[in-house]
Amino acid sequence: MPINTRELMDAVSILADRESMRVTVASSAAGAAVCAGLCFVGGLLGGPKGLAIGGTAGALTAAYMNWGQFRPVSDIIMNEMSHHERERLKNHIVAALADFQISDVAMLLPLLMNESAAANVVLDTVANFIRSDMNLQIID
Repeated sequence: MPINTRELMDAVSILADRESMRVTVASSAAGAAVCAGLCFVGGLLGGPKGLAIGGTAGALTAAYMNWGQFRPVSDIIMNEMSHHERERLKNHIVAALADFQISDVAMLLPLLMNESAAANVVLDTVANFIRSDMNLQIID
């Protein structure tokens, strides 16, 4: 029996949640620039005390700007990927697991949940797919 994409994506989502895999939706570089900029302005205006105040204000502003911008990989897989992207991810995972001689989901699911080597192969494949095909950054 062929591997069902939906069942495989459910299993991958469980694995990703178990490993707390998340992606950043917005760039952290903008937050760092805001933080550094406010710290710099505070230092110019208030000296050492201004550095402290500017740095604190910059950090709080950057945190507010990026609030909710980190999402679980499982949410990306289940809600953001198109059917075509899920099929491509499934093909990448099946190819990566070729050495494990898996022919259907009934064999695959227990293997992924109990075999750390297979789970690591799948998680690495998912991370590479998300980085290269979706241009998102994985947070370790």
